[in-house]
Amino acid sequence: MTRPADPRPSRNRRGSAHRTGCPTLRWTAAGSLIGILTACGGSLSHRSTAQFTCDLPIRQGAERLRVEVADGLVQIDRGESGQIQIRGGVRRAADTAEQLAVLEQTVLAFTAEPDAGDPRVLVVRGPRPPAGAPLGVFALEVGIRLPADLPVELVIAGSGDVVVANRQAPTKVATGRGDLRFENCQGGLAGRTGRGNVIAYGSEGDVDLHAKAGEMQVFVPVPGASLRLVTGQGTVQCHVPRGLDFEIDARAETGVIRATAFDLEEQRVGRFGAVLTGVRGSGRTKIVLRTGSGHLSLSPIDG
Repeated sequence: MTRPADPRPSRNRRGSAHRTGCPTLRWTAAGSLIGILTACGGSLSHRSTAQFTCDLPIRQGAERLRVEVADGLVQIDRGESGQIQIRGGVRRAADTAEQLAVLEQTVLAFTAEPDAGDPRVLVVRGPRPPAGAPLGVFALEVGIRLPADLPVELVIAGSGDVVVANRQAPTKVATGRGDLRFENCQGGLAGRTGRGNVIAYGSEGDVDLHAKAGEMQVFVPVPGASLRLVTGQGTVQCHVPRGLDFEIDARAETGVIRATAFDLEEQRVGRFGAVLTGVRGSGRTKIVLRTGSGHLSLSPIDG
């Protein structure tokens, strides 16, 4: 395990963080960090940042990974076989200098241990303040590289955006609140967010995506047996191959449904709702689309 190269916090004279304190990832998340900083209340006028790196070996016998983070922004991409590489930083904020100092005592390193109930699962946990630490912000911003052929589950207990790319094994993601983005993920994909937009392209295999509120745009060039896209509020756009055999069940409590490119028409339900069902060919792929309020569409990938 590699310790932080420089554990000293980076501050300006008023105690606020330098914006250059964390390395730049391939995606930006300023809006989400602002949301995290304002969600806790108080002035949070005392802030600092720190960078860290952490390399973890994947223990023999590990068949799956579960990555657990309290709050923050996480990017997962393909890495070298046999190890997990983590690069990133942390942003901290508190109402007083004394409270900030307590947060700064948190060791900036990930740990990896076998799951107590199933040793085949390697649990990778991010740093978090100890129990009893003062209220404030302790938000990670990290890029994680791990083997593409090892199944992974990422759990963000609080808030944070997620980007996952170039996977060849099953991927599962859950965040309390934040946007989800999936790029070229094979082997099956599942994602949950409390509130946030969801984008996926280049997906292969089964896809199961849920948002309590948020827009969805999903491109699946090689669908599996199941394709399920559900949002409590928002528009869902689903793109599949033009020649796909499928069975569809699409329902909007308030909104419209469009699948005219596949010669399917919606049926209106009451004044505001709509339902669209049908079978094409063998019906091999089961497609379920849902929204509480918004529009649903099923379209060919090639337009």
